[in-house]
Amino acid sequence: MPRIAIAGDVGSLAWEGKRITVWENVHANGKEYSRLWTCWFTQSQAANLQETDWVEIEGELTTKIGQYTNKAGEEKTVVEHHLNESVLKQVTTKAEQQQNKAAWDTTPQQFDEVPF
Repeated sequence: MPRIAIAGDVGSLAWEGKRITVWENVHANGKEYSRLWTCWFTQSQAANLQETDWVEIEGELTTKIGQYTNKAGEEKTVVEHHLNESVLKQVTTKAEQQQNKAAWDTTPQQFDEVPF
């Protein structure tokens, strides 16, 4: 199995903190998309993170075809992305994200033109 790392915002914790969903932002073909990952852990991660935290997770990649019903009531076929044997590599809480944003917003910005 290939091992990969993903990063994004925690969407939910379930199965006593052993199943974490993560929304990853992806840029492709000049557009921005969101990709949903389901990450499976052998031990609960509930004490380590909460919804809206930004995380980096590594695990074994698996995919499968799934179905869901959208808001318009239409049934859609999708590829479900899963990470098994997941390892939590990094967590940034929502409070830390806000502090980092505030620090960035108050830092003077100077962009000099660089000749190429």
